[in-house]
Amino acid sequence: MNKKTIGFLFLIGLIIASCSTRDYFGERSEKEMLIFQLEGQAGSTLIKGDTIYVKVSGDVLITNLSATSIKISDYAKVTPAVGEKQDFTQPVAYTVIAEDGSSRVYYVVVESGGSSNPQIPNSNFDLWYTAIHSNYDYKEIGENEEDKTWGTGNQGAIIALSGDKSKLPSQPHVIGTDNFAAELTTANMGFFGSIAGKGVAAGNIFTGRFDIGNTVNARPVFGIPYTQMPKAFQVDYKYTPSKGLIDGKRKPIEGEDAMDMYLILEKRDGDDVKRLGVGWYRSGDTQTEWETKVIDIVYARNGQAPQGVKEYAKQVLKYGHNGDTSATDPSNMPEATWGDAASERPTHIIVVFTSSYLGDYFIGAPGSKLIVDNFELIY
Repeated sequence: MNKKTIGFLFLIGLIIASCSTRDYFGERSEKEMLIFQLEGQAGSTLIKGDTIYVKVSGDVLITNLSATSIKISDYAKVTPAVGEKQDFTQPVAYTVIAEDGSSRVYYVVVESGGSSNPQIPNSNFDLWYTAIHSNYDYKEIGENEEDKTWGTGNQGAIIALSGDKSKLPSQPHVIGTDNFAAELTTANMGFFGSIAGKGVAAGNIFTGRFDIGNTVNARPVFGIPYTQMPKAFQVDYKYTPSKGLIDGKRKPIEGEDAMDMYLILEKRDGDDVKRLGVGWYRSGDTQTEWETKVIDIVYARNGQAPQGVKEYAKQVLKYGHNGDTSATDPSNMPEATWGDAASERPTHIIVVFTSSYLGDYFIGAPGSKLIVDNFELIY
């Protein structure tokens, strides 16, 4: 039995499994800490294994702090809970209890004196590691599998490509010794991908993680904890759009491809999300030489979108915290709920780079290529 046949049977098995209820398989054992944010936090959280590293501003008293946001595996519970004060002069244990009663302890380590102008770790995209999924190895962004600062869709793509990692949409681009950029190329995912309506995949890199789930509901999860309010961001980039848009069934459609580079600042409170700031650049122009692009971040006031923001930058993201992952038409997405940056602070930052602007709807022109390097927040 060849690899393509195995891949096809594996794909069909996942689709069948996705239709089963969790009751059939019994209680779930997942007990992962996905997001952790603390009062007075400066910058993003780093979760490495069972240790969670958080930096707070130097004027914050760490003897009496509480978590402001925690996200864990579905059906799991955590203790202490959000809002319960703790003394963080020593590591504090947070226990995640799975539905089946098993547990995992995470230790939160707080460092005082964090920068008030932090950068997102690995923003030069130099760190990549070898990941393994379904017996296929491939390159993934980050220091190791515990690093969930940046993510790509490679984990889902490697199955549809039957392990052909040379065709993965998101790969390291060699600039020099230990010096890399992120090379994002829209790819034709072939027959296996089109079965699930995912016959085209945009190259992408984003703050957050990829939730493999199964072939049907695998998706990115956008956003990492962040509490600052920068003025702009900049990034070095090249872009070459390709001709011939296709959809998830690999059928030709009208239109031209373009790339997206955007940043969104959100205030999250449970399932409620307010958009506080946005910086967005979309272009279908060819850029063959390195260009440093500075993109201003504009902020909401009194619950209203910033003036001059494009309509597409106002919409709820399909893969956002409050998005509709089943959506098939971006024009049907509602406008985001806006906050007031004068009186509110963000809790999360979303940064996305993609070679095809409709990639989250599985539309793009195979061969469109975006290369990005040296992302920086400007304060």
